[in-house]
Amino acid sequence: MANSQTPYAFRVESPPRSIDCVNSSSSLSSAVALRGRSFSAERFATFQSGPPVDRGGWHPFVFLGVALLLSASMSGGLIFGSSPFEEALLRDCGYGIEDATAVWGRGFQVFVVGTAISSPFLDYMGPRWFASLGLCVECFGHHILAGTASYSRERGRKFVPFGYGMVGIGGNMLMLASVQFSQLFDNSCTVAAILSGAYQFAGFIFTILAAPSVDFRAFFEVYQFITLAGLCLTLLCYPDEPYGPQRLGRCTWPSLPKCCKDSSARTGRAIGLQCCSHLGKLRTWLFLLSFAWGATSGGWCTGAFLGEVSKKAEAEAQSPVATKPLVAWMPFLSNATFFFTPGIGALIDSWGFVPAIHLLCVAVLASVLSLVLLPLAWQWLTLLSLNWLQAVTYTLQFTYIARKYAPDQFGTVMALSTLVQSAVNLVGLYLLTSRPLVAATILIFPCICLCQLWHWKERREQTERRAMTTMSRDESAL
Repeated sequence: MANSQTPYAFRVESPPRSIDCVNSSSSLSSAVALRGRSFSAERFATFQSGPPVDRGGWHPFVFLGVALLLSASMSGGLIFGSSPFEEALLRDCGYGIEDATAVWGRGFQVFVVGTAISSPFLDYMGPRWFASLGLCVECFGHHILAGTASYSRERGRKFVPFGYGMVGIGGNMLMLASVQFSQLFDNSCTVAAILSGAYQFAGFIFTILAAPSVDFRAFFEVYQFITLAGLCLTLLCYPDEPYGPQRLGRCTWPSLPKCCKDSSARTGRAIGLQCCSHLGKLRTWLFLLSFAWGATSGGWCTGAFLGEVSKKAEAEAQSPVATKPLVAWMPFLSNATFFFTPGIGALIDSWGFVPAIHLLCVAVLASVLSLVLLPLAWQWLTLLSLNWLQAVTYTLQFTYIARKYAPDQFGTVMALSTLVQSAVNLVGLYLLTSRPLVAATILIFPCICLCQLWHWKERREQTERRAMTTMSRDESAL
C-alpha cells in the first residue's frame, strides 16, 4: 500500500475488465482504471464529472486482516511444508522413506487435479460458499490425516495421499475466494501480492510437526477445530458475490449461493464457452505460457538443487557435510516469498505489468544459471534467486488474473493457468533426467522469447490506453 491517496478513487468502473471492453465504453473511467497505475482523487476528478464515489461500509483493512489470517494458516500452501510432514510420518507413523516420499508425490497430484477441477466453481457459487466448501474439504483432509497411524500400510498408501491432497484443494479454494478482497483497495495489485505471500507463509505451519513433543494425530485433530473456526469466519465475512464498483465491504448473514438465487448464473456450458473465448486471445496464451514456464523453471531448480550441490561438493573435493547448511536452509530461503511480494505488487500498481514481466525473465535466468554455473560457495545466491523467482511468478499469476479479467471470471482463468502449468511441468520432470547445461538451455531460451512477446503485447496495450486517455482529455477540454 504505497499509495496514500483517497481509497477507491479510481474504482468508479471495474478495473479487472478486459481491455477489449474499453472500446465499447463511453466512460473515460474504463481507460484510466485499466492503465495499471493509481490516480489521486483530484487528478481523476478532472476526467470525471462529479466527485469519486464514497463506498462507505466497513473499513477494508478489517476484511484484509481476516483474509490474511485465513490464508496464512489454512490456505493450500500448507502442503508445501512437505519435509517436516515426511519426517513426522517416519517418526510417529512408522513409514519408510520411500513411502513418505510417495505420499507427497501422489498427494500433490491430487492437489493439482482437484484445484483445476474446482476453480471454475468460484464463478458459479460466489466467494462465500466457495471458501466455505473449501474449508469443509480441508477439514475432511485433516480428519483423514489424523488417523494415519491407525491405517494398515496398504490402506495408508491410498488414504494418506488423498487426505494430504484434500487439505491442499480446500485451502486453495479458500485462497482463490480471498483474492477478491483486493478489489476493496485502490492499489489492488499490492494487496493481491500480499495475499500471495500469505499463501506461501502457510507452508511453514507444518514445521511444528518437526518438534519431537508434537504428536502427529493430535496436531491434525486440533487443526480440524481451527479449520471449523475459519469456516465460521468465511460464512460471516466473505461476500456472496465478488466485490465490484460501488460495493460495500461489510459482514452479512449467508444467503443462497449465487447459482441458486440468480437465474442468470452461468451454466457449465457457459463456463466452457468462456474458457474457449479466453483461449482465443493472444494475451491470455502469452500470460499462461510465461507463468507456466516460470513456475516450471522454479520447480526444476528445486528438484535439481540437492543433486547439483552434491556434485559440486564432490568435484571440489569437499566433504558432503559442506552441503548440509544449504539443504537445511533451502525450504526457508526458497519459499519465504512474503518478503518480496508486496514490493512486486506495488511495482505493478505504479508501472503496470511490463517491469514485472522483465523481472520474471531475469529471475529465471538468475536461478537456472546460478545453479548450473556457480561454485558451491555461491549456491546461497541460487536460493535467493529461487525465492525471487517464486515471488514474481505467483504474484504475476494472482495480480494479472485479478486485474485483467472480470471478477466473475477469476476462477475460470485460474483453472486454465493450473492446467497449462501442469502440462508444462511435464517438460520440467523430463529435464530432471537431462544434463544440467541441456536443461538450462531448454528452460532459458523459451522463457526469453515468451517474456519478450508478452512484453510487446502489454506495451502495445499501454500505448493504446494512453492514446485513448489523451483523446478523451482533448474532447473534454473542448
